[in-house]
Amino acid sequence: MTWLKKNFFEQYGEVCITTEDGSLGEKGYVTNHSVLQKRNFSYLATCGPKPMMLSVARYAHAHKIVCEVSLENKMACGLGACLCCVEKTKDGNVCVCKEGPVLNINKLLWQL
Repeated sequence: MTWLKKNFFEQYGEVCITTEDGSLGEKGYVTNHSVLQKRNFSYLATCGPKPMMLSVARYAHAHKIVCEVSLENKMACGLGACLCCVEKTKDGNVCVCKEGPVLNINKLLWQL
């Protein structure tokens, strides 16, 4: 965690780290971290690769936990004019650059 200062986040709460190779924190996937067995959560937020966010979203959905994801769609203009960052939602298409990047998973058309 050289580029991220763990102490910065610890001033806001407990920091639990998971890496696939175990080089830092617990080895495995974030959705298998032991903290999920020890605590009940009312809210989850995630950012990162879409497959990982989808996994967290599925976990949240299955456990009835409010979850928001920070989408990383490609953005060109930042104004919603170019439509290159469009994400399909239950309410129609939204421009992530204008109406996001953070969206509740219940609005997304992801397969949960």
